Amino acid sequence: KPLGSNLRLLRFRQHSEHGQYRPSLFEAMPCLLKKLLTIVALCTMTALSEDPLVLDDACVLGDGSCGLELLQLRAASKLVAQDCPERQLVGKWADEDALGFKTITVKLDVQAPADSASCDFVNADLIMPPYLGPPMRYQVTMTPTEDGKYKVKYYNALANLPYSHEGEFDPKTQLLTEDLGHPMPGGTETVLKFFKSSE
Repeated sequence: KPLGSNLRLLRFRQHSEHGQYRPSLFEAMPCLLKKLLTIVALCTMTALSEDPLVLDDACVLGDGSCGLELLQLRAASKLVAQDCPERQLVGKWADEDALGFKTITVKLDVQAPADSASCDFVNADLIMPPYLGPPMRYQVTMTPTEDGKYKVKYYNALANLPYSHEGEFDPKTQLLTEDLGHPMPGGTETVLKFFKSSE
């Protein structure tokens, strides 16, 4: 029989057996499919929200809902940067051929503050080859400047005589610097220039 006749017969049986009409599985498929696609889309957007730049690439031109989601994520990122700018530094950094030395890499490991902790500073470990010195623990703080960059202060509270170094962070170029104030023995430069590292 034609498909339409089968559907009418199925509806009649549903009315007769149950006293009220309930859509068949075939008729309910579009609704079920829409709900399934909505769930998949929500899961995808949640995963992509970890990286707004990835979400930006995934958005389709003309997709208003995706654009709204992206704007909300960007706004949230800006709030984090304002409330705790130091979180932008969390991760591993490296300066290759550091301080004028060839094949010498100095690393900076910036740790995330605990969720319950105040964001007065973040801890960071400066790691260099042993013959240049032992690792150093810094308390790192950031202050915004008028040109969109940040003034960075590295404070070593564990030294026999606590001291601090200054540096700068440029969010656009992702360049983080630390001025040691003097060259290391055998070195020719005083400024460490860190970029994010995958190691």
